[in-house]
Amino acid sequence: MERVLVVDDNVAIQKLVSVNLQARGYTVDVAGAGEEALRLFKASEYDLVILDLILPGMSGIDVCALMRQLSDIPIVVLSAREDEELKVHALDTGADDYVTKPFSPKELLARVRAVMRRSKADTVTKLPEIHIKDLTIDLQGRRAFIGATDMHLTRTEFALLAELAQNQEAVLTHEALLVKVWGPEYRDSNHYLHVYLGRIRKKLGADLDSLLETVPGVGYILHAAPE
Repeated sequence: MERVLVVDDNVAIQKLVSVNLQARGYTVDVAGAGEEALRLFKASEYDLVILDLILPGMSGIDVCALMRQLSDIPIVVLSAREDEELKVHALDTGADDYVTKPFSPKELLARVRAVMRRSKADTVTKLPEIHIKDLTIDLQGRRAFIGATDMHLTRTEFALLAELAQNQEAVLTHEALLVKVWGPEYRDSNHYLHVYLGRIRKKLGADLDSLLETVPGVGYILHAAPE
């Protein structure tokens, strides 16, 4: 049975999330503060963390960073609609997905299923490594490097880059990328691509971001060499 840690200081949200997860067979623990969450996290084995970004005491960002140092399990963050900078910071820190408050239980459960499915999926590799200029993508190790420097990609960022790299010079449509990386529930969520590919561009840096081309209204291409 899969075990989920829900971290939120709002008791109503704790109950909403817990009841819906338990009704679908998950075992759920809850924490109302970051310190409590880390204590539970270190004491038990979890398959997923749902983490509010605004917590009393230790911030959700700090909790995310510390959890990511300890484990590679999926982390879904909860953020208010106006917390755009916090959301981006959480993704940089290692969160795998985000849900914007207010949210419906159906939406949250879809995100939970998708992120857990991604965490279990094995990347189908055509090559053990892909080399494009100074960029090395280790498909088996699920890591990417610029020269000898680790890009420190999140699981979702790596899945996107690997999919593009295995189809160099081909236009991958928005829908194709969303279905492949996130699942069919996300086929209309083009804004996800904007957020995550923006993070990848930033990590590629000025010398390599030209490898990734946006085809307006269609999708994206990863070039074998910049044009």
